[in-house]
Amino acid sequence: MAAYLLLRSLLAPIVQAVVAVLTASQTPRQEAAQAPLPHSGELKKDPVCGTFVAAELAVQGKFKGEIVHFCSAKCRDEYARRT
Repeated sequence: MAAYLLLRSLLAPIVQAVVAVLTASQTPRQEAAQAPLPHSGELKKDPVCGTFVAAELAVQGKFKGEIVHFCSAKCRDEYARRT
């Protein structure tokens, strides 16, 4: 019985710490899932990678007189290199 109490007293704080870490790591994910979406609802397709991105959040570039929307500066630069 004494061995059980000793083992329990040593393991209880470890288990509590692990549970606290696991619970804390889930909180940002839950917050991100509840983040508000853009209000315009207009999506533009990145011509390089095919990702759909909200028009108001997209990186823009002007090519041959047309505004083209990209998910990132990396895709914009790749598009510029190809054209």
